[in-house]
Amino acid sequence: MGKGSWLSQIRIPLAGWYDILFKEQNILRVERLIIGSALLGFILHLLLIFLVKHDFWGLMQVLELQANYLKAIYTPFSIILFYEVLMLVVILPKSITNFIGKQYEIITLITIRSFFHDIADYDLDRPEIYTFDFLKSIGLDLAGALILFFLTTLYYRLFAKTQKPQLKPSSRRDQFIRIKKTAAVVLSLLLLLLSVTSLTGWLFELYEVSMHGGHFPNPNTVFYKEFFSVMIFVDVFLLILSFIYAGTYDIIFRNAGFVISTILVRIALTAEKPFNIYFALTAVFFGVLLIALFVFYNQKPLQEQLDTAADLE
Repeated sequence: MGKGSWLSQIRIPLAGWYDILFKEQNILRVERLIIGSALLGFILHLLLIFLVKHDFWGLMQVLELQANYLKAIYTPFSIILFYEVLMLVVILPKSITNFIGKQYEIITLITIRSFFHDIADYDLDRPEIYTFDFLKSIGLDLAGALILFFLTTLYYRLFAKTQKPQLKPSSRRDQFIRIKKTAAVVLSLLLLLLSVTSLTGWLFELYEVSMHGGHFPNPNTVFYKEFFSVMIFVDVFLLILSFIYAGTYDIIFRNAGFVISTILVRIALTAEKPFNIYFALTAVFFGVLLIALFVFYNQKPLQEQLDTAADLE
C-alpha cells in the first residue's frame, strides 16, 4: 500500500459542502454584501462623529469618543479586511502557497489600516503635534505597509515560478484536495463563530470605555489574534498532510517554514509598535526567502520531485 493510499479509503462528507457554499454565485453575493456593509458602516460612523462633535443630545458627555472624521475611514477598511479573511478560507483547497500569500496580504492591509487608526488620534490643525514622535509613528505604518506590499508582490512572482502544467487527475491528489476542502468548511464555520464572539466582546469593551473612560481595545487583538492562532494549527495540519502525501525534503521544509511565518504574523498582531512592524516584515521576508529557496531547489533535474511539488500546490 503506497503512501497516502490508506487515506483514499476515508470518506470525506464535508468536502461536498465546499462546492456548495463557495460557488461563484455565493461569492458574488458576499462581495455585494461586503461593499454595501462598508458603505453603510462608513456613513453611520461619519454620522456618529458628527453627532458627537456637535454634542447632539449630550453625546459628547455620554460617549467619550474622538470626534475626528478620519476615524470613520477605519470602519469600511475593517469590513473589507474581513472579506479578505474569508477569501483566505476559500483559496485553501487550491494552493498551500497561495494560502500563505493571502495571509501576507492580510497583515499588509492590517498595517496600512493602522495608519488610519493612528492618524485619527492627532489633531492635525495643531502645529505642536508635528514632532519626531509623530513622524516616527506615522512613518512606521507607511514604510512598513509599502515594504510588506513589495515583499508580498515578490512572493507571488516567485510563486508563479513554481506553477506547473495541469497534471492528469490522480486519486491521491484528489483526496488531498478533498481534505483541504473539508478544512476550509470547518474553518469557515469557525470564522463565523469567532466573528460573532469577537464582535460581541469588542462592542461590550467599547461601551465600557465610552461610558467610563480608559483605553480603547486594540482592534488587531479582536478576532485576528484568535484567527491567526487557528491558522498556526491549520498550517501544522497541512504540514502533516504534505508528509503523508509527498514526504519529500523540499516540500516538508517549505511547509514547516510556512508554520514559522504564520507564528511570526500572529506575534505581529499583538506586539506593540514598532515591534509589530518588525515581526510582520520578518514573517513575510522569511516567506519570500523560503519560496525563493524552494524554486532554486527544484531547478535541479529531479523530475519526480517537480511532479510531486505540483501535486501538492
